[in-house]
Amino acid sequence: MMREWIGQFKYRGNEKYASALGEIMNRAYRAMRHEFTGHRGSVPKRSLWNVDVVTCVPVSETRLAERGFNQAQVLAKEIARRNKLPFVSLLARPQDTGKQSFKTKKERISTMDNAFAVIPDKAKLLKSLVLKADSRYTSARMQSVTVLLVDDIYTTGSTLQACARVLGEEAAEQGVHLAIFCLTLARS
Repeated sequence: MMREWIGQFKYRGNEKYASALGEIMNRAYRAMRHEFTGHRGSVPKRSLWNVDVVTCVPVSETRLAERGFNQAQVLAKEIARRNKLPFVSLLARPQDTGKQSFKTKKERISTMDNAFAVIPDKAKLLKSLVLKADSRYTSARMQSVTVLLVDDIYTTGSTLQACARVLGEEAAEQGVHLAIFCLTLARS
């Protein structure tokens, strides 16, 4: 059933599935957040999943024109909205790497080299996010920002790894450490 729903949403643009799929992802997000919350006696600690910003895997201009929307962005915005978190498009996909579903694992990994870039005007935002992070944790986090990176389907992990690498490199240039968590709707 999940395959059918994702197909209806992603490839046929059936927007009625966006809310239901967003709810499924939101439940997964909340479950992971609860699971990773530590406790010291009766005092709960900050969850590792206390996200500072939600972002998504971008699609190329070609794919955006073809589909009319970025399915990962729709899902990411749902999570952000439901949890009162900021959503920011941090990444761009300057080159069309073609449909990944038709490629082998080796081809997917090689096509992800240089497939993503941090949007230039968003790079400085990473540093400003440190200032907005909860002050009780800022000194312990040593200029750290937690990013939730959302995509629709996890296959080999090459797309998420490439996005995380680019984000991490840009953040390091800004003097910021990123803790990047990835959340996908399904695994194929």
